Amino acid sequence: MKKKLLVLTLALLMLTAAASADTLELAAGPADLAPLERYAAWTEDETGWRVYANETTAALAQFGAEQGGSAAYFYLELSGDRATGVIQPALVFCYTGYTALNADTAALVVDGARYIFKTTHETAQIGRVRAEIMRAPLDAAGVRAMRALLVARTVRARLLGDASYTFTPELRDTYASTRLQIEGSSLKGVSAMLAELDKLDIDHYALWDLTAARWKRLYGFEPAMEHCSLGRESADAAVALNNDFEMLARDDSSQSVRALQNLLVQTGYMQGRPDGSFGDGTDRAVRAARRYWGLMECGVADRALIDALTNGTVAAAQAPQEDPLEMLGGLSVRLDRCWFADAFSSEKGDVRSALNADNTLFIAEGRVLNTGAEELTFYRQLSATLNYGDVAFPCTLVCETDAGARFDTSLLPLGEARLMIYAEIPRRIAGEGDWTLALTAGSETRNYDLAGGN
Repeated sequence: MKKKLLVLTLALLMLTAAASADTLELAAGPADLAPLERYAAWTEDETGWRVYANETTAALAQFGAEQGGSAAYFYLELSGDRATGVIQPALVFCYTGYTALNADTAALVVDGARYIFKTTHETAQIGRVRAEIMRAPLDAAGVRAMRALLVARTVRARLLGDASYTFTPELRDTYASTRLQIEGSSLKGVSAMLAELDKLDIDHYALWDLTAARWKRLYGFEPAMEHCSLGRESADAAVALNNDFEMLARDDSSQSVRALQNLLVQTGYMQGRPDGSFGDGTDRAVRAARRYWGLMECGVADRALIDALTNGTVAAAQAPQEDPLEMLGGLSVRLDRCWFADAFSSEKGDVRSALNADNTLFIAEGRVLNTGAEELTFYRQLSATLNYGDVAFPCTLVCETDAGARFDTSLLPLGEARLMIYAEIPRRIAGEGDWTLALTAGSETRNYDLAGGN
């Protein structure tokens, strides 16, 4: 996939106009899925496409051939939507055993760092075993965590739900049991799928918000991962976090759990007599406390939660700063990114698609604020043209309204909304050559030069 830059040149059509320029990276180009279709695990249906490595296919076959005892395995799975160009990586855990986990959380310790993931949960038949399947959706930070696995000296994994299961995948020449071989092979399939993500130019992929929205539509929540470095004491020294994961969770039993329970009672999240055993009541209290303090809602008591319970504060995440809107013919407009795809949708699923299978869409996204006293009608007061050399492609402009339920072609006075500009173009020229997008309001035009090439 080629790397392209969207070079923004502001040119107001007035004698005293001054020109300025910004640069925006292409959010996503046309994705070539042909290399992924070669894998044995490739599937595609009306919900999208999905694939994982051939090493994973072999490991799952061995996993499904085993009977008796407990075993776990994890792998990197890629999925997505061909039409919208959305890519959706996920870390998938498989578990089988006599004790049902019903897990909704997974933790990884990779050398001196810990990652906690929110997961889905389902059961599936894999060969001869009934397995629990947990998918943890990944964002850009999650993909970086997968890269850390490739160079890690030690990796520990823990699955958490009604019960817990911990395993240590290790790459060895020989294994003492088939269970250890299966768990150790978890690390093999990750590398192949990371290589495929690199071919999809994942480091320059900037549609993670659309990825999160698609995951929420399919599974009910957005990607959630917490990452911290290990080795620092918590604010309450009585709650010692001296195990490999530096956390307390289901099935733990110790004086530290008793101290945690005392802390939860003191802060009003729990009642009863502390018994030092992390069971249902402690799990409910921890989840309630984490939710109140804005942490990932799960049954994990870690340093962040204990510090919040002890000090009454939690470190606030810094909100990203957006660029301001700029005036254009009495309107305030900003374009943030562009990409090529066959379709796009509003937050709640109003879809706009290319009408011809030989074509695709150029899509630009931003914000618009109607600063006028009259209703803004896009095709009358704001228009755009996409130019490819001497050829002009007409653009359609819409804004997202009704809390993301639909797109509209008008905006009330003082209204602000997500702005979408799109044009249908031949698929064969998508992302190639030089393009110019001209956005016009009244007597003013703003020109955006799209520079192709690597």
